Amino acid sequence: MLDQTFALSDLPKVVTLTFLEMLLSADNAVVLGVISSALPAPIRRKALYIGVASAFFFRAAALFLLSYLFDYPWIQLLGAAYLLYLSARYFIQKGKSTKPPQTISFWKTVLLIELFDIAFAVDSIVAGLAFIDELRSKLWIVYAGGMIGVFGMRYAADLFSSLIDRFPNLEKSSYLMVGLIGVKLGIGALGASLSPLIFWATIIVLFLLGFFKPRR
Repeated sequence: MLDQTFALSDLPKVVTLTFLEMLLSADNAVVLGVISSALPAPIRRKALYIGVASAFFFRAAALFLLSYLFDYPWIQLLGAAYLLYLSARYFIQKGKSTKPPQTISFWKTVLLIELFDIAFAVDSIVAGLAFIDELRSKLWIVYAGGMIGVFGMRYAADLFSSLIDRFPNLEKSSYLMVGLIGVKLGIGALGASLSPLIFWATIIVLFLLGFFKPRR
């Protein structure tokens, strides 16, 4: 990984992979926004951005251990199971009680954010490797593009969690989106795929419905 080569012609590739990272991480931003929204507003942003440093390490480790990249389905299956559990628990608790949802600790939130960073990062890393034709001397392009995209995704997650505060009905829509993302992640881990058109159309509809005022 140390025998990297650099050229001006590599810069457009970095820009392309940055946008690719942000597109592939759009569903990750929703998940991180929902998870961080359980924290008080003053420390929510801290939880999202504190993981950036560890993301640098995890991305480098993933690129260094290329031979293990294709053994990742179990990570995504665990992530999918947790997302489905998160969605189901929200609606079960909402139906049983009117008490406010239980909050989780700051560091547990940070840990969950990091675990989902790892689960969702694999897709973008594999896509990046395909983009550079798996040239070991150009791994830095995948790393740089991915990390710039991570910063953009953190900002999107912060914005999404703030919207949940302003529009109460968006919380319900968010957990429906989390469940759908869990289904998509699980199907992908099993080697199949969910139609992108159906997935994104459903996400957009759920997002827009979240801005309607809840019935009293």
